Amino acid sequence: MSIKRILRPGALLLLLLPLAALAAPRVDLRVTGLSGEPLQNVRAALSLERRRQRPGLTAAAIRELHALAPAEIARALEPFGYYRPRIEAQLTAPRRDGGVWRVRYRVAAGERVPVTQLRIAFDGAGATDPQLSQLAATLPLQQAQGLDHRRYEQARRELMQGVQNAGYRDASLTEHRVAVDLRDYTAQVTLRVATGARYVIGAIDFEHSRFRAEYLARYLLLRPGDPYNSGALAAQRRALSASGHFRRVEILPLPAPADAPHTVPLRIHLETFPANRYRGRLGWGTDTGAGVMLDWNRRYVGGRGQHFNAGVALVDERRKLAGDLNYVMPLDPLTHSSITLGARHESKDLTYSDVELDEGGKTRIATNLLSASWQRPKLAWGGFEVTPRAGLSLVEENYDVFEVLFGNLPASAQQVIIDFIGAAAHDTLTPDFEAVVPNLRLNLRRSDAALFIHRGDSVELSLLGAARSLGSNISFWQASLKTWHIRPAGERGRLLLRSDLGYSDARSREVLGVNFNAMPEYYEFRAGGVRSVRGYSFETLFPDDAITGGKHQLVGSIEYEHEIIPQWSAAAFVDAGNAFNHWDDYNAKIGVGIGLRWRSPVGLARLDLGVPLDDADDAFQIYITVGPEF
Repeated sequence: MSIKRILRPGALLLLLLPLAALAAPRVDLRVTGLSGEPLQNVRAALSLERRRQRPGLTAAAIRELHALAPAEIARALEPFGYYRPRIEAQLTAPRRDGGVWRVRYRVAAGERVPVTQLRIAFDGAGATDPQLSQLAATLPLQQAQGLDHRRYEQARRELMQGVQNAGYRDASLTEHRVAVDLRDYTAQVTLRVATGARYVIGAIDFEHSRFRAEYLARYLLLRPGDPYNSGALAAQRRALSASGHFRRVEILPLPAPADAPHTVPLRIHLETFPANRYRGRLGWGTDTGAGVMLDWNRRYVGGRGQHFNAGVALVDERRKLAGDLNYVMPLDPLTHSSITLGARHESKDLTYSDVELDEGGKTRIATNLLSASWQRPKLAWGGFEVTPRAGLSLVEENYDVFEVLFGNLPASAQQVIIDFIGAAAHDTLTPDFEAVVPNLRLNLRRSDAALFIHRGDSVELSLLGAARSLGSNISFWQASLKTWHIRPAGERGRLLLRSDLGYSDARSREVLGVNFNAMPEYYEFRAGGVRSVRGYSFETLFPDDAITGGKHQLVGSIEYEHEIIPQWSAAAFVDAGNAFNHWDDYNAKIGVGIGLRWRSPVGLARLDLGVPLDDADDAFQIYITVGPEF
């Protein structure tokens, strides 16, 4: 026999196999009357549902599997407490070969079997412990409820976790039983726990020499006599790690003393970070241009947790120089209550080109602050974490707008102008502010995540002011409110709403057609930039009749972000607002744009292209930022 004669029947068989598969009966199976997890469990339990997609299914097999379905459905509903379902099963054969078999199951689950008896018993040292009695009363499964085996399993887990958290480390579940009486349609649940002895925390010793014992004791969540459990130890470890002092925290249980065998002494071993951290950075920002930054962080000074940080930054935009020194004295480390003493210097150029003149001079706006602030303990209110802060600042600021306007003229010509406008006007153009500024600030924040927020709110309210009667040479007060709201929009989108409102009560004076406010430029409002009105350069939006800024501000933003692929999103936004001196002169500038978002491991990275819809220096602005919204 030739090879061709052998291969021909095999080839024919291979060609007929797909046709045989196509000729297999098709099944349209539907289950009605159920939803959610019960429906999913029923479909997973149906043999016909699993077999209908496989080859080789015959008409006889369909009828056989259909006959098994009512029992399979009933068993699949038992974990949810439904023991008396009513099931209507219907099988309709096709009228011709190759047609569709129609299978219908109409299910009425009925009522869950009620738990008529729930018995939770404790044997051993915890038999009369009121804490365990309270625990039993709060389990997710209670008497007179409908039985749900998922709740039963959850109740078992929570019961054992709660018993161990109460200090009964050797506890074991000696009896766990659910008995269902189908005749009376009742269920009885029994849970019995052998608690064993209760372990408590003994003496707590710190193995560390850097900090004083009384300061470390402020971090203690644990107290001698508290129940010993792993959850409390983990919380204590997190509290110490969050201090920023320690790179390693170990809590070591020690052998129990002979006279107290169920007492667990603890030794807390601490390894500190190096005392000093130095950092230098070269960077570029959309709002600042190129810049260099240096900072020094001293993690601890002495043994009471005091620390300080010092930094200096110089950027290309208006040759802005900023230096800070902050010395922090913790009061209550666990509530983040502290007193901070600070000093800040900030200076930047103001030139004739900044005020759109063809020639002139320049000045340096220099601001110096000495401050003391008290951060009160953080509070919880309505889901918000509330941080109140009160402070006092000594502010000194000076600059010379007269030099900007007339610095290109000889001294004799400048004197003629001074004589013409008068000494009072000249003083307005060359302010030298000295102010004692008390301030209050309240931050409210809540969010569902730290790095990428789907739902969250941030509200920051601040009040500050100065008065001649309190040692200042000016009087003004100011209120500002910043809000940010983030909400999910569908399964893959976010809606971001932002506002920035500011109001100042300060005297103003007009000189040479320019409005000057009797308040430090440091506190004046200016809009524009990535956190303000995108499409406009940083702080380039302020009143047309001003040089340094405005008394008031009103800015709003709406943005929609949509995930296009995992970890990447596209955004579209509209920003509007401006700074102004008089409400009648408010002229909102509008910017629109698109953006790209990447959920990086260190926070959300944002690339925005903003286009101004009103007059601006540039046709568009590009912004790059990294970090959470708030």
